[in-house]
Amino acid sequence: MESTILSVAQGFNLKCTKSKVFKDKFGHVIATTQGSVRIQRVGSRRGQSQGYAARDNNIAAILFQHEVKEHLHNRGFAVDRFLISSDGMPFFKTDGVDGDAYTACYTQTGPNIDFTRGNGVLDVAVHIAKMHAALDDANIVATPTKKIGVGGDVAKLQETLASLKKKLLKTGRFSDFDMLFLRGYEMLAPHITTPDGRHDEKHICHNLLKEENIYKQSNRIAVTNFSETAQAHNLHDLAYIIKRYIKAKPQETIPISKILQAYAANCPKPLDEALLRRILLYPDKFIKVTIDYYSKKRSFAPNTYISRMQECLRVGTVLAESL
Repeated sequence: MESTILSVAQGFNLKCTKSKVFKDKFGHVIATTQGSVRIQRVGSRRGQSQGYAARDNNIAAILFQHEVKEHLHNRGFAVDRFLISSDGMPFFKTDGVDGDAYTACYTQTGPNIDFTRGNGVLDVAVHIAKMHAALDDANIVATPTKKIGVGGDVAKLQETLASLKKKLLKTGRFSDFDMLFLRGYEMLAPHITTPDGRHDEKHICHNLLKEENIYKQSNRIAVTNFSETAQAHNLHDLAYIIKRYIKAKPQETIPISKILQAYAANCPKPLDEALLRRILLYPDKFIKVTIDYYSKKRSFAPNTYISRMQECLRVGTVLAESL
């Protein structure tokens, strides 16, 4: 693999200062004369094995992300821009046309945003609001809408969860996980509602605003990992930030209303608080953990599933009490 990464580096006209390739959670990092560079394969081999359509979709996503990053860079935002290969594209293909495609980006420096301390979440809300405003003015070729949270067959989900509850109550014998599910069902299931037309309003969103993708650099913020960037309602980004903030268990809790004010003051479009509330309360994690657990027959409840469900209930409780 190391030899492949080094050959890809040559395709980006990079001169390596060391032959060692370091692997991290995002890709492979190499040291070059221009700085530290992260190289990632576009999509998975499994996806690419499905034929040209899958590979073409991966490339289309990279070209879209490249346009988004370049637009933000030109507007003064710090992002992990794609390097241009010897082919003049923001990706490089090994072994010619049919080879695997790779991207290369300079790695970001500085500490990640820490949502457990201070006003970091307010700084991020302001920054993301300005990014949304900048992207709303961009002339970028659209991509399909990304389905987040409120997507999918809502009626079928409601029927599945109601059926699980009925089956458990009929048996009368509950595991620790069953008890948590029943408690969560009463609290969270009512928020699985059919989305209305307002969700169809399309913006360009990052869709992956985790703490590890947001860096503090002196007096500015840098954003990385645009792998999930696509069209979605901009309130999904704001909801994602708020959920990550609550999950971090901050030492000094900032009211959600203050986060909304910071965002609204820097985004020209009116903040639809009713819609944001529905996105925030939609229990996507609760649904995922429940389906994952009951899709297999289990003789006992693993601690990992119990802790995941407890976290779903904690976050759901905090959100419900704060909105």
